[in-house]
Amino acid sequence: MELTKLEAWLKEKGEPHFRVKQIREAFYKKFVPGFDAITALPAPLRGELARRFRPLSLEPEQVLVSAAGDAVKASFRLKDGEVIESVLLSLAAEKWTVCVSTQVGCGVRCPFCATGRKGLKRNLSPEEITDQVLFWGQYLAKEGPGRRVGGVVFMGMGEPFMNYNAVSEALKKLSDPDYFGIGQRHISVSTAGHAQGILRFAREFPQVNLAVSLHTVDEEVRDKLVPMNKLYPLRKLARAMEEYLRATRRQIFIEYALMEGLNAEEKNARQLYEWIKTVAPLKYFTINLIAYNETGGKYRAPAREKVKAFADFLEMLGASVTIRKSLGNDIRGACGQLASANLKGKK
Repeated sequence: MELTKLEAWLKEKGEPHFRVKQIREAFYKKFVPGFDAITALPAPLRGELARRFRPLSLEPEQVLVSAAGDAVKASFRLKDGEVIESVLLSLAAEKWTVCVSTQVGCGVRCPFCATGRKGLKRNLSPEEITDQVLFWGQYLAKEGPGRRVGGVVFMGMGEPFMNYNAVSEALKKLSDPDYFGIGQRHISVSTAGHAQGILRFAREFPQVNLAVSLHTVDEEVRDKLVPMNKLYPLRKLARAMEEYLRATRRQIFIEYALMEGLNAEEKNARQLYEWIKTVAPLKYFTINLIAYNETGGKYRAPAREKVKAFADFLEMLGASVTIRKSLGNDIRGACGQLASANLKGKK
């Protein structure tokens, strides 16, 4: 929602300034579906606002709910006709997290990722990013009392640090008490290894969580899996992570998608362990293991027992490890699957 334009229009109409606060609180605190629901406003004003302004800059086209009910995916049509996807995830009872997209497509072009294979169309605006959260807030409000957005992860379509300025504005709005009021420690931004972005992020958002999609510490393999590695090879990424830790003293989350025949053997786990130790002590890292989610490419997930063995080996070496549960696989809403074809699920 473009409140700046709305505020200017209200001022021109001679409306009192407190109207802006009434509207902001109605949308960002109560998550009303539209202007008609803001009963604190005079009826004629509600009608005129509804005719002139849209609460959302994006139009929901399809909403799919996973069979388990712990993931909901929405596709949105933007004003220029482009389409993005966003996911609502239930990580615990009544605790919902929004996975937002920051770009239409992605310029990193990781071959194992459905979004990456589509390439980059354009960046999203700050409003298009935060309106994804606004939509899910409205969705949960309709579902019943007590349900709310408790966290946001920038892990959807796109590389956030390749759209840094818009992401920065979105982060400020998400954590602003006058808007969404989400604590910065409940927000995470994931990067494929944009070293320059990590350094800026450390200075400007030291309380927001950082996740690095690493996937391998073999330079040659990473060049193929994460093409950004050619611009920011592992040594540059390591230095940026060192600087981040020096500036923030915050833990970094390492995202590691396990793919059979590429990075899922015990030797790969040891290489990962050894590389992390060159960056900083193990206490500064949590390794999130993700069994590869099918996206129609040539890659395959290892067996569940192999994933556990990989995790057990790292834990034996002293690393903090979690095996991430892939939510929304049946609606193509899991990690790496956004913008993939042949959507399935119940509307």
